[in-house]
Amino acid sequence: MFRRFCYKETLKATKNLSTVIGKGGFGTVYKAEFSDGSIVAVKRMNKISKQGEEEFCREIELLARLHHRHLVALKGFCIKRNERFLVYEYMVNGCLKDHLHAAERTPLSWLTRLQIATDVANALEYLHFYCNPPLCHRDIKSSNILLDENFVAKVADFGLAHASRSGAITFEPVNTDICGTPGYLDPEYVVTQELTEKSDIYSYGVLLLELLTGRRVIQDGKNIVEWSHKFLSSNSKLHELVDPAIAHNFDFEHVKIVVEIIKWCTHREGRARPSIKQVLRMLSECFDTMQCQEEGWEMRRDSQTRMQGNEFIPHSGDPRCLMSSSSTTRSYCSRSILLDTGSPQSPRGTFCV
Repeated sequence: MFRRFCYKETLKATKNLSTVIGKGGFGTVYKAEFSDGSIVAVKRMNKISKQGEEEFCREIELLARLHHRHLVALKGFCIKRNERFLVYEYMVNGCLKDHLHAAERTPLSWLTRLQIATDVANALEYLHFYCNPPLCHRDIKSSNILLDENFVAKVADFGLAHASRSGAITFEPVNTDICGTPGYLDPEYVVTQELTEKSDIYSYGVLLLELLTGRRVIQDGKNIVEWSHKFLSSNSKLHELVDPAIAHNFDFEHVKIVVEIIKWCTHREGRARPSIKQVLRMLSECFDTMQCQEEGWEMRRDSQTRMQGNEFIPHSGDPRCLMSSSSTTRSYCSRSILLDTGSPQSPRGTFCV
């Protein structure tokens, strides 16, 4: 339930703001455990707010009405003079950035990376198409992609949008500060300072490239998009793009599809980039392929079971089956539910704020 937390209970839950689990441009995040046993993440906003309490509460309440399985849920807020705290659901497996780049982490499988990409795309589809008016995230990056206990991905910091008194969502003036993170920033936005959903698409393309390569977006002084050009030009070099940690456990046909999405999303001109619906249509091709592989594996398993009792040899590659959406909280896109325009079936209702 969304609610306002008192300052004293927030301090106690975070052990006087000592339980730091993350830091970013907009604030420091603490793990908090409240007296009722609930565990959440508390973000202390960096900037001292000049905003009135009533206005802040109205904006946060509007943002709390944004609900999607792949957006980190806003649970509540806390105010103390000019201090502002946002309370979010706690994501057990932390951020994607750590899983891709921290040396002590077990590498994410190819299937998990594809599913994370799909989860993020589903969140963006909701923001771009099913909110009225549409929202832009403005800071898609691996540290803003959080993972739950099942490695379901959820997008954080979507509250960068602001709600006006009329109830419409507006944004901070783009002519004051460039919003976003170096490496993920849409080059067109840097020049024009005009923010559109195509800026999110560019950042998403960079994120996809990061998932594919396991490389930091700025590494050895090179931007990942510029660095990748020499590999993207020829199919014979695509193997060299794949993260060495999964070099022997990926599907080359999937890689070719992902590379096409990356090239399309990171086009320098925003108008030449796809919509997130078009991205989802292309990602569905990967899952359709895996579904066919799964069905083939099941047929082989039945055959082997009849011949060898309960012993059988699964197909080479990742032996895990693709879970159905009925047995998991993940969003799967399948060509069977795509419309002619490439759009997944729409949610039952469009959210208006």
